[in-house]
Amino acid sequence: MGYWLTGLDEAGYGPLLGPLVVGLTTLTSENTIAPREPWKLLAPTVCKRRGARGVSVADSKSLHKSSTGDLSPLEEGVLSFLSAERGDYPKTFRELMHHLTEGRLDALDEYPWYRDRDLELPVSVHPLALKGACSRVTRTLGRRGLEVSEMRVIAMDVVEFNASVATSDSKGAVNEGAMGRFLKWVWSKSDRSDVGVFTDRLGGRERYGSFLQPLFPDAQFKIVEQGKDRQLYSVHSTAPDRNLTVSFEMGGEDGCFTTALASMTAKYVRELHMRLFNSWWQEQSDTELNPTAGYYQDGKRFLGDIAPLRKKLGIEDRLLIRRR
Repeated sequence: MGYWLTGLDEAGYGPLLGPLVVGLTTLTSENTIAPREPWKLLAPTVCKRRGARGVSVADSKSLHKSSTGDLSPLEEGVLSFLSAERGDYPKTFRELMHHLTEGRLDALDEYPWYRDRDLELPVSVHPLALKGACSRVTRTLGRRGLEVSEMRVIAMDVVEFNASVATSDSKGAVNEGAMGRFLKWVWSKSDRSDVGVFTDRLGGRERYGSFLQPLFPDAQFKIVEQGKDRQLYSVHSTAPDRNLTVSFEMGGEDGCFTTALASMTAKYVRELHMRLFNSWWQEQSDTELNPTAGYYQDGKRFLGDIAPLRKKLGIEDRLLIRRR
């Protein structure tokens, strides 16, 4: 028996450059726990605010501004909880991605800015400080009867993202598709008798039945609640006896610990991709080149800055620019 508290969130839905990353994190407890409860159980080792004493777990937007280049709050939290799952934190970007994607790294080599390139981790936190944070988080989880079951991502860079948009004719459908892949994956774990999945609303939608029901064709699907701020659905199987609930809630990262951790994981992974992206372009350029976070207006500025260099290097749009 037991309870699996799972959170889903994304980073990079709107940018012009770089990947869309969808994150999933799960904590396991012997008994059912409320989505906010891990913050209380893990305090003061873990806190919800940046700058407070302890390892921060919160909505990634409150912990990191891309313009600063400092990944410390994201990095400390993500790598500390990964260490609790793995026994140690990944020491390089590729080791991190190998774990988070379960070895699906082939797509990286399609892009010159990732091919044969890597980053040492941590990039912002001092290794000794990170080691201490990892130890404290692991010990506190154990004392509170919590276990990090998994931390995973789906990272869709430009080629896969554009192909998915072309197929679905909708950026929102691409995000839904990645979320759906994770939900099916969670449901495929037949040893999980009671699973609660929490996420933010997708693109402001208020109805998800038509999206969810096809994901679980051999189970009983029920609409539990479809209010303005919260939508709740249940899935039940009798062979074996399993239950899964999926909750979409406005501000989901503030209402569920694992959703906040998924948000941080997705953002951290996207920021590391963009760090490799920027460093490659800076190495190719003979002049000073300001980095970009990839969001629309600054992405357009960056494309203008690299236009002559792109032509010289023969970098195609299909590798570089997201369609929507």
